[in-house]
Amino acid sequence: MLKVATIPVLTRMLAKIDITPIIERLKGIDIFKAPESAEEAKKELDPEKVGVVGAEIIAEIMPQIDKIGADIPEFIALYKGVSLKEANELDFAVVLNELINDSGIRSFFSVALRRKVEQGS
Repeated sequence: MLKVATIPVLTRMLAKIDITPIIERLKGIDIFKAPESAEEAKKELDPEKVGVVGAEIIAEIMPQIDKIGADIPEFIALYKGVSLKEANELDFAVVLNELINDSGIRSFFSVALRRKVEQGS
């Protein structure tokens, strides 16, 4: 669940990341037919395609992780409702999988990335 307290941290993290390489990488992925509308594109999404897109996004974000590194524990603490110390002890792979499967997180990043692209990043 995307909690209100996480929004400022997520927004701060997104502002620090250069999404240009992400957009360019996604343009090069040929896993979708040419949809005529956004609704048609959404219908094409299946778990395998979402996984491919997620992996491509992570591959492009990882070189920039140092820009948001200090924000990650704070975000996880707020997201999980635990202390900062407890957040630092959590298994990152488990938390990352949880975040990827959280519809609120996916929706937030979809909207935020779309707006950033429209603004010319």
